[in-house]
Amino acid sequence: MFNLEEASEVKPDFDSGKSPRLSVAGFYGDHAVFQHGKCTVVKGKAAPKNKVFLTIGSVKLAVFANDFGEFAFKIPPMPVQSNLDMVISCGNESLKFTDIAFGNVYLASGQSNMQMKIKDSIPGIEAAEKSGFDKVRCFFIPVNTFCGKASATKGSWIPASEEVLNNFSAAAGFFAASLAAQTGIPTGIIAATDGGVNIESFISEYSLRQMDVYRQEVEEYEAKVASIDLNAEKYPDSGKLAKTIYELFPEKIDDGGIEAGFCEENFDDSNWESMLTPDSWTQAGHNHAGIFYFRKYVTLPENLANSAFTIHLGAIDKADRTFVNGKEIGATGHMRDLQHWNVPRVYEVPAGVFHSGKNTIAIQVSSMLSVCADGGLIGPVEEMYLEDENHTVKIPLSGSWQYKETFDAGTIGMTCMRSFGQGGTNSFHSFFDNMIAPLEGTALAGVLWYQGEANAICMTHSYKEAMEALIYDWRRNFLDSKLNFYIIQLPEFQAVHRFAPHATWPRIREAQHLAAISTGSSTVVTLGTGDIVDIHPRNKKGLADKIVKAEISRLNGKAPIVPALLDIKKENNTLLLKFNCCFTPVDAPKGIVIAGKDMVAFEAECTYYAPDTLQVSSCKVDDPFAVWYAWAENPRFHDLRTSDGEELPQFRAALDNSVPVGKNLID
Repeated sequence: MFNLEEASEVKPDFDSGKSPRLSVAGFYGDHAVFQHGKCTVVKGKAAPKNKVFLTIGSVKLAVFANDFGEFAFKIPPMPVQSNLDMVISCGNESLKFTDIAFGNVYLASGQSNMQMKIKDSIPGIEAAEKSGFDKVRCFFIPVNTFCGKASATKGSWIPASEEVLNNFSAAAGFFAASLAAQTGIPTGIIAATDGGVNIESFISEYSLRQMDVYRQEVEEYEAKVASIDLNAEKYPDSGKLAKTIYELFPEKIDDGGIEAGFCEENFDDSNWESMLTPDSWTQAGHNHAGIFYFRKYVTLPENLANSAFTIHLGAIDKADRTFVNGKEIGATGHMRDLQHWNVPRVYEVPAGVFHSGKNTIAIQVSSMLSVCADGGLIGPVEEMYLEDENHTVKIPLSGSWQYKETFDAGTIGMTCMRSFGQGGTNSFHSFFDNMIAPLEGTALAGVLWYQGEANAICMTHSYKEAMEALIYDWRRNFLDSKLNFYIIQLPEFQAVHRFAPHATWPRIREAQHLAAISTGSSTVVTLGTGDIVDIHPRNKKGLADKIVKAEISRLNGKAPIVPALLDIKKENNTLLLKFNCCFTPVDAPKGIVIAGKDMVAFEAECTYYAPDTLQVSSCKVDDPFAVWYAWAENPRFHDLRTSDGEELPQFRAALDNSVPVGKNLID
């Protein structure tokens, strides 16, 4: 079976028999694509202080290797061309590389949604633009997590084929094939990805030290990083994370809920809060791990009193103990284990446990680590129901549950990963040092960035600043102060709501959009491409098409406008929202809610006041003050479009320029 990672490790045999000292990294080898119209850096090693020559096309260059044998050429800007040979020589040693091209080169980076392969995408490789395959070359950067900056990366350029692209990043592969087909220009695509990585790993140590939110933590980490796990082998993140969780929390946590009768049939839960399910407690405003109890009542008729039942609870994160009328009928996982993340629960309930009339279902849910957006009764709706043994009755279990938190485990289960050290891809600046810094000086046409899920639980407050720092870092690393970034926003995920004031994914999307505006980058709105259950939505072709459309426009000299709210003002009992773009009118646009200063939100009526201005109001809000659009992890409505057909990113605003936080969920 073809393995792209293994294939990328196979480098041309530059040294065999004739080159004991002269060498360059595989990034500059056969089939390489260099960015046209910009200087191209080619780095390598030769005999110290010796003269090194490079010839490519009609260009001839010469430099001296330094005391350590390191050399670097800068090939002057070249036009678009293909099938070139590049020869590097020093004394009696010579290296020849073939099929070199000058075209457009892009870096695709981020976490698992950028890592996801075309073979796992729907549609799959059959939807790729095959006419572009012969112009695409792929470079896969293997994951490394060593201390210190790497000077080079392993790998080699591989010409695209159906087999190669099938095992390459879906978003990046679809993008490259389509762009090459439409432009006819050689296209190089570099993938530097890994699943579950937070943004702090992608930022340099220097930039992290400039941020107040990280400075002290980074300084403490740097002082101890070389002494972490002195006797341990390098092991993957998952093993290190599990080991850390077991060290942080005891095997049993006495939260007092069972002893207090929280799972008993007749316990009075009238003073508990209510939560609409399916949903996670993190999206309900509890942005931390912990232990929660959920209770719901089900009424059964007399004829089902002696029946056996099957209870379908949908996915639960991570461990549960489930009770019916005070009797424990099933349990899955342990609060310190990670393998039951969002695993569906189905339990058999023997005859005699349920009875006619009012019955109580109670669940203890525990998780010591919240990842992305979880913790609670995750659903989906169609997997939450109670069914009798004869399949005659199916009672929905989604909707309102009473709930109570009994133990706050904080966010250390997430933040601890930043200090894992060697072997931890989430460690501070680890990804930058090992996978981005080695490409220093490489000329690029742009960056495709898809990340944010790993920062959505407890790190939303710092994401905008972190995103800005990353863009600054990478532009400096690639010697291009205006290098374009396509910041791919998080798609919809989990429970559908009209308005979810405590949801964390909208805050990440907002931070991504604001960072795009402040850095002159591009926002890619992905609402409409997500999945209610799967955090890895399959339609990466649709996502890639959006980026290709924007990039074609940019290459033709028309940089895409990032739609943004410019001004908000009140006129009588309405709010006027002025934007930097015009709209495509749709009948009764939906997705906007407004509130007065009490922050109790209501759905708003929306009309077009002017081509670039929306007028919003609600008969339930006499004195409007704040507004939100598509503010939920999975917004029920998001139909605002610019006159260019672009989707409007979600936003929130208030008349006094504060950051409004609503009080109420609108389902």
